[in-house]
Amino acid sequence: MTIFLKFNLQAHELWLEPINFKFNNKEVSKIHIKIGQNFTGSPFGYYDPYKKSLYLENKNKVIDLPQRNGNFPAIQTLMLDKGFHIINYETNFEFLKYESSEKFEDFLKEQNFKSTPGIIDRNNLPTENFKRFAKVLMTDGNKDFFIQKPKLDFEIIALNSPYNLNNNLFEFQLFEKGDPIENWQITVFSRDKKNNYKEIIKTNLNGVGKIRVIKNRTYLLSSVKLEKANYIEKLKYKSDWFSFWASLTFKN
Repeated sequence: MTIFLKFNLQAHELWLEPINFKFNNKEVSKIHIKIGQNFTGSPFGYYDPYKKSLYLENKNKVIDLPQRNGNFPAIQTLMLDKGFHIINYETNFEFLKYESSEKFEDFLKEQNFKSTPGIIDRNNLPTENFKRFAKVLMTDGNKDFFIQKPKLDFEIIALNSPYNLNNNLFEFQLFEKGDPIENWQITVFSRDKKNNYKEIIKTNLNGVGKIRVIKNRTYLLSSVKLEKANYIEKLKYKSDWFSFWASLTFKN
């Protein structure tokens, strides 16, 4: 699919947002796939060609979640087990062509990619292949918890449960292909019934970040990795850049 962006470049950010973050295992849980910017976006129906993987994970098992094209909300599943669950959604690559070099440079500045603008070819519109790795943390109120093992190309992993915090500090770790990423930007969006909030933090030497969680807010953690395509990749994918987007959502 080709996307021509005529709005803010964060518009290819994707996250999972359930109708209810607290599930009832006697009812089908319904989760929107949303695309937008600054934690404001539109929900999209399920379309299988966009998906590379979609699975539910708890402390005991990993379950693939086949869905029906046209589902709205996009993801619908019955959670039979109790406790802490994570739904994981990975897309296939999608192609994007920016409407101007300036739009691409705005994106680089937003994500603090300081050394990259010097290698932009301003005679050609930047092109990019991007994919997203989205997770949502859900619970039925049970206080059990587990830590995922990293297995995606780019991902945020919860180190404690935001639903059972003793000191209101939620900890997480950023990984690229199984290795922690140090000193990397994480954008933290949150919202309550009246306002939206945004802060930017950096991971430490172990790729770990911490945020103070406030009651009755919904949270979106987002991070981006950008790579220049090499000669072979450029021929194969017809783009100058690759970007990888990791997101994690929950509601306290």
